[in-house]
Amino acid sequence: PNIIVRDAPTTASPKIAMPSARKALQPPDKERERELARLQFEIRTHHQYGNYKDALSYSKELLKETTKLYGKDHPVTASSYNNIGLMYKLIGDWVESRKNYHESLRIYGRVVGKDHASFAAALHNIGSLNKMQVHMDESLTAIQRLQLNEEALEHLQDAWKIRQVELGEDHPHTISSRSYYGAALASQVIQTSMRTKAKKSSRVTEQRWNAAEDHLRQALKQAIDISRTKEGKLKGRIRTLSAASAAQNLAVFLKSRVTEIKDDGNINILDHDVIVEAKKFYEEVLEARLELLHEVHPDVVATKFSLAELISTLGDEDGANELREQLMASYNVRQIDENDIDNGTNDSTSNQND
Repeated sequence: PNIIVRDAPTTASPKIAMPSARKALQPPDKERERELARLQFEIRTHHQYGNYKDALSYSKELLKETTKLYGKDHPVTASSYNNIGLMYKLIGDWVESRKNYHESLRIYGRVVGKDHASFAAALHNIGSLNKMQVHMDESLTAIQRLQLNEEALEHLQDAWKIRQVELGEDHPHTISSRSYYGAALASQVIQTSMRTKAKKSSRVTEQRWNAAEDHLRQALKQAIDISRTKEGKLKGRIRTLSAASAAQNLAVFLKSRVTEIKDDGNINILDHDVIVEAKKFYEEVLEARLELLHEVHPDVVATKFSLAELISTLGDEDGANELREQLMASYNVRQIDENDIDNGTNDSTSNQND
């Protein structure tokens, strides 16, 4: 599975007013604001249940409304482009996703500046898109994968630096960018190794692995540390969605670093203790996400899939099959939920870190 920090639709407050935009200075239209809130709710709901095509439809409708109400160059409109980019990414349309993400980046850069947290969010999202495409787009050549991953590293590093200044080291979005940057570093090592077909890691490769692991572990430590100051029902170390995402990224990294596919197609485990550590992280993430999200949320499904794959690698097919059966049940429930939503009110909505 991919090292993924799951995106979320963005919500920019309709009450933001930018001095350079005359429309933003006019008294808000309460009826239209209620319509925007309704659309934003629909987008979030469909996104959470994995109904990305419906969420995309509502995201496009939201863009029309925000453009009419606030104009083209406004943070709320940029947020709408972000939502469209996210939904296109989740359905695998890389070209349309990139086009909308870059339009969001352009607007934020023009309206709030290139050192603003919103601009950093747009950078993060493009980096996220590039990294996901590297893993999911089978039409890419090896060189194209390396190029996309290099671009992802640049965008994620820039986003992380801006967020450190604008939001602080311990803000969940800053931690997210650091974790995702570490994941992209790991991906770079994997892609380079696959291209060179090296059987043994060089000193440079080991240094890159170590750098990626350091970013991933530090991001998780930061996420856990800030969660300790918050009250919650969870007893484990992973108490927040931010910590869960960081732990998921680290778990995938650990599994990738100590497993290799042999010539006969079987998986060879190079360090059993590290695999056990990855399994523990997956289990903690699953517990936290089940507590904080609903059972059919895409993040819960992703963690169950990753855990099932790892358990299978360890030879526990019964445990893996139990999780796979839960996944199949989740897909069936999701289909029922989708039908229920479609038969209800039809509309959409937008939030900020993709």
